[in-house]
Amino acid sequence: MDLSRRSFSGGTAVATRAIASLGTSAAPARAPRPHRPSTPHPPSAPHLLEAEQLVGYLSLPTCPLANNTYKEPDQPNVVRWGTPGDASGWVNQSQCASFLTAVLKRTYRWATSGFFSTHFGVASPFARDYRAAFAEREIPHFERVTRVADLRPGDLIAVDYRNDQDTNTGHVVMVRSVKGVYTAPNRRLNFAGETQYAVEVVDCTSEPHGVYGVGNYFRFPDNRIFNATASTDGAGYGHMMFYASDVTGEFSRYRWSVNTSSAGTFAVAERPVSAARVTS
Repeated sequence: MDLSRRSFSGGTAVATRAIASLGTSAAPARAPRPHRPSTPHPPSAPHLLEAEQLVGYLSLPTCPLANNTYKEPDQPNVVRWGTPGDASGWVNQSQCASFLTAVLKRTYRWATSGFFSTHFGVASPFARDYRAAFAEREIPHFERVTRVADLRPGDLIAVDYRNDQDTNTGHVVMVRSVKGVYTAPNRRLNFAGETQYAVEVVDCTSEPHGVYGVGNYFRFPDNRIFNATASTDGAGYGHMMFYASDVTGEFSRYRWSVNTSSAGTFAVAERPVSAARVTS
């Protein structure tokens, strides 16, 4: 199995800056240039940084593959941040919703089991619970995001599959970045009156986003897919395609990946989608 793609690539980077010392010069001093303030880069959401750190360690070759799995319904939920520098202690055994709940609990003091029970109806919400809460009521520390173009890193997007299952109720992801408007080469994947956006996500899934090497996969990959024959499940980075109504800007449909066919493309009337921003 080729594990070359299991790296810290794309995780939280630490930037360094070289500072050159000034020497003496006989040339006359020049007037200082006027200061032009640059547009500040918005800081990353704290919970996104926590998720990136966890996924970064889970993706290292020195972290056992068994440390990062999509759990079965009868298995306990385990999400553990280990010791920096030792990848063996970082563990994820969760599902999509329980993974994000663990990240929020890790990051914020208000994100307790009692908080989720009060505002989401259960101590560990499922994707269906997240979607309904975002769409139907005001929740402390969350602000609804209705327009796809307004999504920011750290926002949560929840999909309700509208099935009768107890655990696989839908899917919920955290936005890592919005890659912009995307026009599919296959015309059947572009819909009149709608604009498609490629969105990089952080999530935990049993099915990574995409098929290796098909279509524009390499522009919008998933770091859990190692090559054409090998992949893993669990927490990682992938890309989903979300559509917006040209009239309202609101979610109109979604696709699981850049190379998901029209048969796997769902309108919100069939599978509702809601998003929210963590405000503190």
